[in-house]
Amino acid sequence: MPALARAPSAALGEDEKLAALTSAADVHRLLHETVARERAIEAALDKQLARRGELQRAVAGLQAGTAEVLELARADAEQLARGVAATAAAADRIGSRVRALDAQAGAVGETLELIGLILDRTHCVSGVQQAMAAGDYDAAAGHIATFLALEARLAASGAAAAGGGADAGQAEEQRQLLLSAKAQLEGVVSQRLEDAVGARDHAAVLRFVLIHKPLAAPERGVSRYVDYMRLVLGAQARELYASLDAVLDARGGAGAPPRARGGAAKAAAAPAGVVDVLSALFRSVAMAVEADEAALVGAFGARALADVVVGVQAEVDAAGVRMLDRFLEARRVAALISDAQGRKRASPLPPGGGGGDAVAATKQVEAVIQELVLLVARSEEYFGFMSSRMAEAVAAEVASMGAPAGGAGGAARRASAPDAAKDSGGGGGGAALDPAAAALQAHLGQAEAALRSGPFAVAVRQLLGQYLALEELYLEDTTDMAIRIDEVVAGALTSSVVDDAFFILKKCGGRALATRSVQCAAAVLGQLNDLAANKLRAALAAKLGAGPGRLLAAAPALDGSGAAGGAPDAGAVGHAVAINNIDVAGEYVRKLRGELEGHAERLFPRASELDRLRSVLVDMTKTAGDFRGAAGKALEAVADGLLPRLRPILDEVGTTSYQLSESDYAGGELGGGWVMRLAVGLELQLSWLQPLLTPGCWESLALLLLDKLLTRLEVLLGRKTFTQLGGLQLDRDVRSLVAAAGELTTRPVRDKFARLTQMAIVLSLESVEEFLDYWGDDTGHITWRLTPSEVRGVLGQRPDFARDAIAALPL
Repeated sequence: MPALARAPSAALGEDEKLAALTSAADVHRLLHETVARERAIEAALDKQLARRGELQRAVAGLQAGTAEVLELARADAEQLARGVAATAAAADRIGSRVRALDAQAGAVGETLELIGLILDRTHCVSGVQQAMAAGDYDAAAGHIATFLALEARLAASGAAAAGGGADAGQAEEQRQLLLSAKAQLEGVVSQRLEDAVGARDHAAVLRFVLIHKPLAAPERGVSRYVDYMRLVLGAQARELYASLDAVLDARGGAGAPPRARGGAAKAAAAPAGVVDVLSALFRSVAMAVEADEAALVGAFGARALADVVVGVQAEVDAAGVRMLDRFLEARRVAALISDAQGRKRASPLPPGGGGGDAVAATKQVEAVIQELVLLVARSEEYFGFMSSRMAEAVAAEVASMGAPAGGAGGAARRASAPDAAKDSGGGGGGAALDPAAAALQAHLGQAEAALRSGPFAVAVRQLLGQYLALEELYLEDTTDMAIRIDEVVAGALTSSVVDDAFFILKKCGGRALATRSVQCAAAVLGQLNDLAANKLRAALAAKLGAGPGRLLAAAPALDGSGAAGGAPDAGAVGHAVAINNIDVAGEYVRKLRGELEGHAERLFPRASELDRLRSVLVDMTKTAGDFRGAAGKALEAVADGLLPRLRPILDEVGTTSYQLSESDYAGGELGGGWVMRLAVGLELQLSWLQPLLTPGCWESLALLLLDKLLTRLEVLLGRKTFTQLGGLQLDRDVRSLVAAAGELTTRPVRDKFARLTQMAIVLSLESVEEFLDYWGDDTGHITWRLTPSEVRGVLGQRPDFARDAIAALPL
């Protein structure tokens, strides 16, 4: 079919060839080719026909062999089917026998197991009787626990119901004996536990508490342990409170009651203050819980540890609140806050004033603030420790249940938050938890919520509010005092207000972070930045209000007169100190922000809390920039005042000619004398300020004055006309000025001379077209500061350059 399909197209091709023939020779050649092709086709056809008989014989032989093979295969298949059927029948007979044997073996196993259980139960009965007779209550409790477990297994298997009447009667008799022994043991354990509690025998108490686990009464055991711990810790708390009461009354002076004065000697070896007393209480509770943690968790599980923590916390709540109330009463915290607010509302003291009463009151407030911060910090450490112990125990038990590790860890981490009760029941990391694990984590959340919502936690939060009120008042009072008593020490570059104020700000910021309360810390840090940005900056800027006239009055003249007339007067020194103060304050704000952020990173591990504090601290960056901006404006005013003192030299520059001949250029003096005089004048106007300003301020002033000077020089030189030699002389002058300015300051100055240097390059060209060798992206490392229009203007200062050529430059 393909050949037939191609035939029409082939015929069309032959027709085209025939139509293209134009001579007899071509016709004969094509005829001979056609005949040759016909003979080749006939030979191939004869060859294929010659193989026809051979192929027919092969097909006939194949048909005969296939029938024989299929017959043999059929016989073999029938024989195999008969064998398989016989084997299947034998397998069925053997399988039924195996199943029967297996059922009999199972029945024998169940019987043996039942016999073993009965024997074990009998052994438990005899073991309980022997242990009770010998007073080995731990062993007796173990036998009772084993018997109860065996009873549960027998009940589950239904073996007791299947047993005969004799067996059932024996089982019931054994059960009654065990229940009687269990009731007897419970009474003995209860009595012995009461005796151990009365004797304060901790080891015996723990022993009899743990026996409640095999007696199937874990809740009662944990409850009795909590009662004992509260009894012991309550006695210790009362002793600590008595020592605190005696110390506080003794510190009250001669007016203390005789009871307190008599107890002062007894309290000499006791903790010295409320912080030490409360820390001792926390230490006692933590050590007591940690000492028995392994035994309690091993016997009753992590839930028991949470119950113990919540139980003993009730004693901490009662004793801690009582101690805090006694402290607040003795320190008159409410009265201090009221007095400080009254002083704040009163009219401010005059500069230099302060009064001994105000200073004493401020010191008293600071002492109370320190105690409040320590109390809050110790309380937060205690809460964190107890939360971590519970969370670790729960995480370990959840992991032992086979729950996902991420779920246990997530629950433990969430449990440290006040809102743990709301979300601790769910798994962490998106993994579903076992119901028992979820219930355990929910219990942990409830314990955590109870720990942080009790009376003592509420009292600590009230302490935070009182601390915040006192700290805010202390910040304002001490900052105002630092501003009022500001003084300049002889030889110092700054006055006392800068160091005093930032010492106060750093101290208060560190104290606020030490409370570990993000709300409290954010409030204090915000006020700290507000004081620095407003009150302190306004006080420092007020001393710059008169302007730089006092400082510039001490500046020497260009001829050196007045430079050796002695030290600058107090007005000049005062203005220089004011500039230094505001510049150094900006640097102190930057450092303060970094230090406080470092403290926050160590004390606040949670990302959300740290981000909130950083959002407050970031405002200090703007405050530091405001200080630097104010210092820059003050220095710029000084630079504006110094520039007119260099006017005589600048006038000389205006009269200098750069239309130089070869002899003038060779002399090298005609156009260069002003450079040395300007360098000397610049150094003279700045050197006397170096002892008065901080290195940073002086360097900034030098660069500001240099910027203004170069701007003026650029204007003066832009009005002149130059020859090529004049341009070369200008290049020499600029290089000399760069060298002189580089010796004057340690900061790089070459970049500031870039425009003048480029003007000298343009003015020293041989032709206008030569400038294209310096212009463009592929002409080297020069970054042009001159715009194309400015370049054309500088080229126009060369009279020998054609204006048309300058305008035609492709810039």
